[in-house]
Amino acid sequence: MASQPPVQKISQQKLLSLDVKQLKSLRDISLDFSLSPLTAIMGGNCSGKTTVLQALACAHRPPNPIDPNYKFAQFFRPNTDSLWQGSDFSVRYSHRIGKVLHPDLKQIYSKAQDRWSPRYLRRPERYTRFVGIGESVPDVDALNLNSMIHYQKSENIDDVGLSVREAAGQVLNRVYETFYKVKYNYSGKLSIGVKCGQVTYSGLSMSSGEQRVFRILDAVLRAPSYGLILVDEIDLFLHQDALQRLLSMLGKHCAEKHKQLIFTTHFPPIAQMYDEMCVYTLNSTQTKTAVWRGYSYEAMRHITGKQERPITCYVEDDVAEQIIARVATELGIRKFVEFGRYGPASNAFSLCAGLHLSTANTGNTIAVLDGDVYGSWRERMERIKAVWTGDQAIHDMQRASLVRMVRTLTPMRNAIGQFLSPEQVLHQMLHSLNVANIPVDRAELHELALGVVNVPEKHGFINIIIEHTGESREISLSKIVELAALSGRWRYYTRLIRKWLEIQKQDLGV
Repeated sequence: MASQPPVQKISQQKLLSLDVKQLKSLRDISLDFSLSPLTAIMGGNCSGKTTVLQALACAHRPPNPIDPNYKFAQFFRPNTDSLWQGSDFSVRYSHRIGKVLHPDLKQIYSKAQDRWSPRYLRRPERYTRFVGIGESVPDVDALNLNSMIHYQKSENIDDVGLSVREAAGQVLNRVYETFYKVKYNYSGKLSIGVKCGQVTYSGLSMSSGEQRVFRILDAVLRAPSYGLILVDEIDLFLHQDALQRLLSMLGKHCAEKHKQLIFTTHFPPIAQMYDEMCVYTLNSTQTKTAVWRGYSYEAMRHITGKQERPITCYVEDDVAEQIIARVATELGIRKFVEFGRYGPASNAFSLCAGLHLSTANTGNTIAVLDGDVYGSWRERMERIKAVWTGDQAIHDMQRASLVRMVRTLTPMRNAIGQFLSPEQVLHQMLHSLNVANIPVDRAELHELALGVVNVPEKHGFINIIIEHTGESREISLSKIVELAALSGRWRYYTRLIRKWLEIQKQDLGV
């Protein structure tokens, strides 16, 4: 009797793309997953992000009986309002069978009547792990017990367990001595535990973010080479710094082990990691799902009607705000700038110190001084030293970072060497204008400005003009600044702020 030829194993699987005609809220989209080991899917609520992961989970059959096996009924459960009929999507993929590489294969999935097709045994074979939001429910909530909770624990001493422990420590900036497997007596629920310093604790006492990091790392690192890992809302419970460290670490691991990690997120700064991953943004409309590469503030405004403002400028008052707003308008980025007030000039330094302590992303935030006080770098540094003490090298680095957050309008002096306020500078600019160059619709405003020569206090140089216009303060002030911007002194006066805003514009890619 002739012997049967050996079964040739499937290996080196790779997901190339997902094309959806109709699936839940998704309509007519195509996503390319061949560009990077990591793919981030962003978008607002109800845009279909999670549906992408669910479709990919169901699109594969496990190589081994003990591997996770996801069925359509798990995510697309028939109900009174929907049987999911008409669903239609496909995946393109590649794999090797024995020595033969199949570089571009396609499988179509649909539900025309009662059953999904194809049958589960015809799905492409690949290890797939889906990490849903439900896995991040803290143990203390999942068990919901008020009595003594007993459990057994054993050390995770295999290579993956040791790697997870080390990686989690780097992500969370902690030293974990031991990583445990935990089994609760009640319901037999499986969980995790750690020893950190002299303290040993299970998931019952872990923070939500700490549990999330361990579970994601365990899912990704435990997956075999060429595995597919799907994580829903990867940023859930995680601080920005920890999330970015986690993603950088996972990106390197997936590249080395030929794994693909696809995750959803609501966290816009992930889009700035475009050199480490592929980013898609989805938005659901009545007729189709809009999709584009990266995260575009401009595209989001057009599609959702909501303008995000990633640039923040804190100012002393509305005069400085209108001056900076005018510069932003000239650069074409006014819609991206948000303003806040800090009051007296000395508050600018305390504000920036507080922002720095909060670990907020301050790369796109400044506090702008009027230029009439703390005009020199030395004066600003002295104020920084007053709010940020310490004599170690690290403190000097922190102060240098803070002083860069405090910018100033170019200090201007009068004939006797006194620093001028923004109101005085604008007044001089208005008086320096050539009448022949004044737009017809601003002639009256210019005439009012020429009538203001000497006032009791500096604010009067602008306030008196505003009072005589008969318009609201905001409208009048905007027109005054717009007119003053015609002066030859304007670009010099705003040059320091303009330079910073030009850098922000470049970073926005607009």
